[in-house]
Amino acid sequence: MRLRDFLDDGRDSESLAMSRRGRNSRLIAMVVMAGFLAAIFGPPPALAWVATNLGLELWLVRLLHGLDGRAERPLPLAARLAPALIFSSVWSVSALLAWQHGPPIMKFAALLTLLGLIVESLKYAALSRSATVSLLPPPVIALAVMPFSVGKPLWLEILASSLALLGLGGYLVDAARLLRANALALERAQVEAQEASRAKSAFLAMMSHELRTPMNGVLGMAHALGSTKLDARQADYLEIIVESGDGLMAILNDILDLSKIEARKLELEAAPFEIRVLGRQLQRVWRETARAKGLALSLQIAPDTPRWLSGDPIRVRQILLNLVSNALKFTQDGRVDIAIAPHAAGGVEITVSDTGVGMTSEQQAKLFTPFVQGDRSIARRFGGTGLGLSICRELAGMMGGRIGMVSRPGEGSTFTVVLGLATAEAPAPEAAPDVALDVAGARVLVVDDNLANQAVARAILEAVGVLVATAGDGREALARLRVEDFDVVLMDVHMPVMDGVEALRRVRNGEGGRRDMPVVALTADAMSGEVERLIGLGFDDAHPKPIQPAGLIQAIAWRRAPALAKSPPVKLVAD
Repeated sequence: MRLRDFLDDGRDSESLAMSRRGRNSRLIAMVVMAGFLAAIFGPPPALAWVATNLGLELWLVRLLHGLDGRAERPLPLAARLAPALIFSSVWSVSALLAWQHGPPIMKFAALLTLLGLIVESLKYAALSRSATVSLLPPPVIALAVMPFSVGKPLWLEILASSLALLGLGGYLVDAARLLRANALALERAQVEAQEASRAKSAFLAMMSHELRTPMNGVLGMAHALGSTKLDARQADYLEIIVESGDGLMAILNDILDLSKIEARKLELEAAPFEIRVLGRQLQRVWRETARAKGLALSLQIAPDTPRWLSGDPIRVRQILLNLVSNALKFTQDGRVDIAIAPHAAGGVEITVSDTGVGMTSEQQAKLFTPFVQGDRSIARRFGGTGLGLSICRELAGMMGGRIGMVSRPGEGSTFTVVLGLATAEAPAPEAAPDVALDVAGARVLVVDDNLANQAVARAILEAVGVLVATAGDGREALARLRVEDFDVVLMDVHMPVMDGVEALRRVRNGEGGRRDMPVVALTADAMSGEVERLIGLGFDDAHPKPIQPAGLIQAIAWRRAPALAKSPPVKLVAD
């Protein structure tokens, strides 16, 4: 390997950036050394010392400025190495002069200076060979010269100093090699970890689609079956199916949420919402569960709590649902109390306390770790994935807040969430669109390669009088659109032969008859931004799977009504 190839390792930009971070330390050391020089040798040497170092710092600033603007044309190797070499030489020569002409205290300071330069060069060894080679020779040479600057040494003294210097050199080379090897191993590990994280995200996205597709069939047909005439036993069985399906979806959503958070793809909305209404909704949701266990469930809202806050109400509700759910799960008798109040530093403070089993300090230490519960007995006895609290902590942090807890075994637990949400003005009331959800007689084309999904959509829509036709892929859908008239197309995104995105492009190009045909995407992809991406591609709307019957019927009613073409669809909010 040529010397230039050995030195030009492509890491000099990182070493220059590291030198920028160490500028304050160098300036402090310069001032201290200038004080010593002024006290011992007078002002002229001190001023010369300060001027030289400030000149070097200005040169370094100019090089860094040029480096920032040369992403495509890196600086020449000599220009990148010169600052470190000159800086090290100036300090080494100054130390050698202090050793030769200074009092004993300056000799000691000179040794410390040279050792500091050697340590500094080893710091850069983990980053760049060229920076180490630039910084290390001057202090080593100065150390080699020192024994000859105090008179004529004896041959034994020369031998001893030479052996000591060789030993130091061998140590420095070995230390630099080990530091460099460790740094490269760490870089490789980081690259592998990033690749593994990307692979995990891709796997979760794929599994989301594959799991949501059959769950769409299970829950969709269960909802359709619920609209038929059932006896009491059949209704109970159906309720168990729906509850089990909802439980599976909750686990899947938790895993996806964690994946989005780790991939930095989870985005929070900023909309005004009523924290009081959200608290009362939550109390109603869990009231029956608490009553069935014989527990008291109370809600206290401080009078000075802001009525309207700006934030993501769905995620705030998710945090509260997790905390109250855990409190009820781990409390066998007593009570669960929810308190909402303004926080002294702004935002809102939510407290959920219970009289449950409590936790030891060891259990609390790993409570917010993903997939970890207090201990195995908790997982066996109460179930769960151990994801809820980890997600709550991440969501609270994204909202500019935090979550903490206090607990003692046998005395219950108290979780406190502080959310940095700003107060908001009450939103202007929206005019209710003049449209009924009567979709009887509407003609809808359902495009999906999965027969179970086709059956789900048919069962849901035909129950409200919709006339349903089906197609197995985009090409078949285009063929039907050319010869038949439909009010709305429900289009799956991922299909063989021709997927939904390509089919939509051809519809908008006129290959399916009407260019303005309302096309609603049905997607099993639940990663952040998928709905926005699909709408950006030209879909009129997008609905995730498993299909929610009310939302699907509402979308068809809205797209079918020409008068509402410029109005947003009605959002149904469960109270």
